[in-house]
Amino acid sequence: MPKGKAREYYDWKPLPTCWLKLNVDGAVFGELHKAGVGVVLRDEAGKVILAASKVEFEVNNTEAIEMLAIFRALQLCTSMGIHRLIMESDCLMDIQVLNNELVSDAMLTPFVSEIRKVLRVFVECKFQHVYREGNQVAHILARYAWNVENISIWNECYP
Repeated sequence: MPKGKAREYYDWKPLPTCWLKLNVDGAVFGELHKAGVGVVLRDEAGKVILAASKVEFEVNNTEAIEMLAIFRALQLCTSMGIHRLIMESDCLMDIQVLNNELVSDAMLTPFVSEIRKVLRVFVECKFQHVYREGNQVAHILARYAWNVENISIWNECYP
């Protein structure tokens, strides 16, 4: 991507009314035999509603932790009563799988099945790819999860 165009790719773009945007990321800490999920939820103006870091123990693969991050984020949103959501991840493969543009490999199939079940609760949920530079807060939260015993949640801010 040309350097001069970088900023326009990452600037906040206002959302349609009544929609929220959720950025997610996953990180694998192989040496610690655990992984982390990072989530940041913003309103239509870009204001942080909620941020979270969660540790996971059952995943040690990058694509799988990214898909698990999407699943955990959707679970969190359903518990909050959110019905319209734009979900962004920097894992292009996972976004393509969820948008039915790519067939998932066997390792991801269980995650995809669970995500599809959770999606039934939403009026609408769109999956979008975002470049890593546009997903920095979620990335930091995923890396922060190595400090977390289970889950840490921040309201209207992030650490």
